[in-house]
Amino acid sequence: MGLLPTNMDLATLLAYQLAQNWNGQINLCMAVADGNMADSARSFFKELISLTRMPGKTKIIVLQNGFEDALLQAPRADQTVFGLLLEPDLAFAQKITGLVDASCVFVRDSGDKTLALKNKRQDYKMRVSKAYLNI
Repeated sequence: MGLLPTNMDLATLLAYQLAQNWNGQINLCMAVADGNMADSARSFFKELISLTRMPGKTKIIVLQNGFEDALLQAPRADQTVFGLLLEPDLAFAQKITGLVDASCVFVRDSGDKTLALKNKRQDYKMRVSKAYLNI
């Protein structure tokens, strides 16, 4: 079992660039349903940090909760970056912005490239759309 969060490429790049420009802290956040998925999410983020050469102070935050509840539990940030689905639900995006109560950026990848992460022990393939980054 593994993870393949959707729309993470552009969100990751944007978070990295903003953190570099502002000397900020990147928090990689994901809401998951259970403990097994939490372990996979942490492994995915560790691999992501390594392969993308994110700063050493990048934090991994995995919350076992529904997405909206996880947004309320996540650390406060100056900027939160969310990936949009191919056909975005703008009402849901507006609701998220209200829950976060901070600046939000919604991005959508072209779909041409993905962060396909593989290592010797695990192949990350399960689709998870509840990942986001906050800075």
